Amino acid sequence: MANNVIILGKSGAGKSTSIKGLDPKETIIINTLKKRLPFKGSNSMYNKENKNLFNVDDYASVISYLTNISEKATYVKNIILDDIIYVMRKEYFKRAKETGYGKYTELAAHFQQIISTCEGLRDDLNVFFILHSEDVVSDNTTTGYKVSTIGKLLDNQYNPIEVVPMVLYAAVKYDEKGTPAYGFYTHAFKEGSVEIPAKTPDGMFEENFIPNDLGLVVKAMNEYYG
Repeated sequence: MANNVIILGKSGAGKSTSIKGLDPKETIIINTLKKRLPFKGSNSMYNKENKNLFNVDDYASVISYLTNISEKATYVKNIILDDIIYVMRKEYFKRAKETGYGKYTELAAHFQQIISTCEGLRDDLNVFFILHSEDVVSDNTTTGYKVSTIGKLLDNQYNPIEVVPMVLYAAVKYDEKGTPAYGFYTHAFKEGSVEIPAKTPDGMFEENFIPNDLGLVVKAMNEYYG
């Protein structure tokens, strides 16, 4: 079973930047939006010529790539599914004229097939689902964060956070001088009245907030699982 990790956070919180801590010779990025990676030197590190960056935007193709990587590219240790929720969004727009609730169940099922496929990949693979978050609001007050999908009709049926063992919440903290520190929350807790939806196995991380470096995350998982 591969290690499945959700990296959740708002735009600009340092989710994709965290990729720079990984070895590009051991990493493949599946990019659903064809966007540039937000760190210096990324174009030379990840590209088609190096065979470690692929633009894929439908769930069946994602599953095919994942299976082939697991079976044939044994040198790969890390798979990044960048903006992977847009696989769901793009399918939704393709099926926008369909009526009824059945398509929402199918959209959730297709995304779950991606996660289930990752669960069946070889044991030495780490799969990172990079997802955007949106506010959970009650009485006009933000009480927490959830995965940004395609609306309440789907959210009522399916929550990706519930089906993976690790969720790191990307956020930015500022010191007294206003200097930003980008990092990941590792444990669930409340910041004021806002619940942070993070979770990791007991004892993997002592700190509640770590640098946004997936290289450090991989090292911690390797040490924890042996």
